[in-house]
Amino acid sequence: MQLRDDFAKHISELNDPLERPYSKGIDTSLLQSIDDINHLNKEVQNINPDYMTFLPSYFWYFYFVAGWTYFASYMFSVVFTLLFIRNLDFILSGFTVGFVLLGILMFTVFCTPLILLLYQFIKKNPFRTQYYFLKKEQKIAYYYRPLMKFRQPYELKIVDYKDIHPDLHLDRYNQAYTPLNLYVADPVTGDITHHLKLEDYRVNPRVQWAFIRTYMESPAEDLPIDHKICQAYPMDTSQSLFACSDIIFRKNGLLNNTHSGRDTAIVLTISALYALGYLFQGNHYQCVKRAILHPDVKKLLTWDGKDNPYPIQPITTEAQRAFQGKNWQVNTRWTVAILINISLFSWAMVAYNS
Repeated sequence: MQLRDDFAKHISELNDPLERPYSKGIDTSLLQSIDDINHLNKEVQNINPDYMTFLPSYFWYFYFVAGWTYFASYMFSVVFTLLFIRNLDFILSGFTVGFVLLGILMFTVFCTPLILLLYQFIKKNPFRTQYYFLKKEQKIAYYYRPLMKFRQPYELKIVDYKDIHPDLHLDRYNQAYTPLNLYVADPVTGDITHHLKLEDYRVNPRVQWAFIRTYMESPAEDLPIDHKICQAYPMDTSQSLFACSDIIFRKNGLLNNTHSGRDTAIVLTISALYALGYLFQGNHYQCVKRAILHPDVKKLLTWDGKDNPYPIQPITTEAQRAFQGKNWQVNTRWTVAILINISLFSWAMVAYNS
């Protein structure tokens, strides 16, 4: 299995190993961390007697891509104005071919990120994976694809939970981040065969591991689930990019979970300024690759959909309509936010070139 060069390839190379599954008692004091537990409650996408999964993490490069797109579009507009509009007489005097070729080059360089982003919105290619912790089967199921091999199809991986080696990997390029990593090693050679990167930088990884261990190894009543926070999100079947983009606001407490249209003003203001970044995150949630849909995983599931001992907030009628793309309040709010964003961008272009 291909791993990044800065991650361990042998079990002896782990940076800061944590206790393995069932190796010793769970430190329940970690589950008293209110902020971290509330965060994990917001991250839980689904939890029942058979499996648990979190919302897939997103990265700072989402904002980098959004910024790159804005900057590239801005530069294209500026250069186009300077070269074409302000030099129209020069263009018409006999240098049309050269300027057309220059225009094509400018379009390719500066508008590529915007074209790629629109392509992603339409095609919904998965670029992150989702991990499923199967409690009754004591396994973890997920899809894997090497980071840079975009054309290679995702491969289903199913590993035994008891074989997990958790580790706090210290990123040598950013000392502030210590994400939780789960490894599976060959029992004979110690070479790592599977690497699960949860990569949630906003929570104490020791609390996250205690949360996972409690779910996999303990009764349902031991897991600190708050039904007021923990809500199921059907992003993978969502027809609405806008409803998926709303998730970032709801996880931060800026929107209610009913998609009823309340609290619109503050979200409209924020989303108008960062529309592209939030839509990109919404696309990330919407197109995540779900191992649970694979037939080899489906046959492992034993829950019949009834009597869930874990309290999780059900999807309201309004929220369901939003994920189906039929909630006019959600659609209107995001449409207005995008129009405001375009207007601000256009105003900046005019102001710069006036």
